[in-house]
Amino acid sequence: MKSTTFILRLSHPVSADMLEDLRAVIPADTTHIFINALDEESHTTVECAQNDDNCSLAASAIALWRQLGHIHHLTWRHGWQSLNVNEASQQELFQMLKTPGAIMHIS
Repeated sequence: MKSTTFILRLSHPVSADMLEDLRAVIPADTTHIFINALDEESHTTVECAQNDDNCSLAASAIALWRQLGHIHHLTWRHGWQSLNVNEASQQELFQMLKTPGAIMHIS
């Protein structure tokens, strides 16, 4: 992708639950999806164009699936910084995804 992006790394169980929802709400022309069947922790990588709509939609989906009990661990990475963000609000998730080069590990 040529624009600034954020990355969601989904574990295999989370990918099975959440990937179709992400595909349904985030425009296909703003995402790239890579699946690595050999890696349970980073089974699916979703690279999204970093704009307000995509960040908002992704944050909403993460908050919803966490509330439903399908997400147990959230780790936000930016450069060398890594934070456990299991308790982050939807607004905080949105702000994290808006950070250039953000990576969110979801399991």
